[in-house]
Amino acid sequence: MNKKQLIQSMAIKMDASQVETKQQLEQILRVIHQGLAEGEKIYIPQFGTFELRFYLPKTGRNPQTGEAMEIAGFNQPSFKASPSLKQALNN
Repeated sequence: MNKKQLIQSMAIKMDASQVETKQQLEQILRVIHQGLAEGEKIYIPQFGTFELRFYLPKTGRNPQTGEAMEIAGFNQPSFKASPSLKQALNN
């Protein structure tokens, strides 16, 4: 399912226009994006948790030259499904 299909499905279930539904979905996504950018953990009951995971700097190798190089640390967004979501998907 892509974003357009999600908006269509939500609009039908909420008995709302696709324009209104798109605005609401985009607002939700903006809030999640902003929260993660500020380092917050976003917990949605019965769904899961969005959070940032920091990966430490490490030494790697250039595959072409074999030269050692430093790979900077970075933040990676992650999602962990709630137990109830996992259970619903496995039944």
